[in-house]
Amino acid sequence: MLRRDASLLVRKVWRVWFLMAVALAGILSGCQIYSAREPVRIQVKMKKYSFDPPVIRVKQGDVVELEISTADVQHGFAVPDLDIKEPVPRGHTATVRFRAENRGQFKIQCSILCGPGHDEMQGTLIVE
Repeated sequence: MLRRDASLLVRKVWRVWFLMAVALAGILSGCQIYSAREPVRIQVKMKKYSFDPPVIRVKQGDVVELEISTADVQHGFAVPDLDIKEPVPRGHTATVRFRAENRGQFKIQCSILCGPGHDEMQGTLIVE
């Protein structure tokens, strides 16, 4: 009976150590994945009726941080295919952060009516 109790105790201890090792490995591997990739920061300036830069290029898998400002009136920064829509008030900077998961070309547009050239205000986000 004593031998059986000792055997159960040893198995329980090993099980606890094993679960702790698995949890620690998961935590450490997760930290390495996220700490290894710093966000790609890109400044974007909106003005009647253009984006600067007009083409934004990032790599698939990048965490992208766009710092968006306006040179004149309020604009709206939108990438409809990526569900990004952010107002950019005059005198303020808006920050849009996302992970570039899918490759392709995505249309950038102004989402707030800003004048007669509003419909032509477009840019491109390219995920390579």
